[in-house]
Amino acid sequence: MKTLLFPILTMLALLTSLYADKVITDKTKLQELKKANAVFQNPVLTIKGAIERPDSYVLKLQVQSGQGSQKLIAFLMKGSGALYIGSGYDKNGQEIVFPTDAKAVKEAVAFSYGHGPKEIYLFTDPECPYCGRFSRLSKGKLDDYTVHVVLFPLSFHKKAPAMVEWIMQGKDDAERKARYDKVMLEGSTEYKRLIKAGNKPFVYSAETEKQMKASKNAASELNFRGTPALYDANFQPLSQNQLLKEKKE
Repeated sequence: MKTLLFPILTMLALLTSLYADKVITDKTKLQELKKANAVFQNPVLTIKGAIERPDSYVLKLQVQSGQGSQKLIAFLMKGSGALYIGSGYDKNGQEIVFPTDAKAVKEAVAFSYGHGPKEIYLFTDPECPYCGRFSRLSKGKLDDYTVHVVLFPLSFHKKAPAMVEWIMQGKDDAERKARYDKVMLEGSTEYKRLIKAGNKPFVYSAETEKQMKASKNAASELNFRGTPALYDANFQPLSQNQLLKEKKE
């Protein structure tokens, strides 16, 4: 009996795991889920994805506000329609998280440099003094990595859009990296020729505008607010000290 029971239990566990990880992105199905609770009628809330479980749905919500968009995790009970927004943990104390949309992050990469076996993602604002500090501290220390750079100008940095546009005008990764270094390490002001007279908001080219939308989507997906922000290949947060200390050692 034990001989038969073990493979049966193993198969059931596998099926349960696969069922738990069933990600729903079909818009029709997500619209159906919105009917389950009145909170979803608030126009600032959008259901971006769901994971179906035997008794509930784990939801990825996007909340739109004046400061931008934010990702939230919620739990919708199938039977009662009750909705719980916030963190959730399984019986072992592991946090229940919605898988990161890798495609959304990768589409936001403006350029990459390096050929190391470890991949990292760097969200940076060319006008941000902390980003400049990181560029100086990390110079020559990331040769063992492949660094994917996402340009993310913060709204209160008025020169950043022109800086980003000038960097994006590089014809390939190497030229964009060279322009980025000129701004971050050498204090280049070549970008100023793109700024027209007057106080009107800077207007991106069509290509850069598309890239900035992708950057905002990636930022919402990873739920960060400040720069520089670092992530490993699995999109887990990585601290500057951790990265530079690892290289030093």
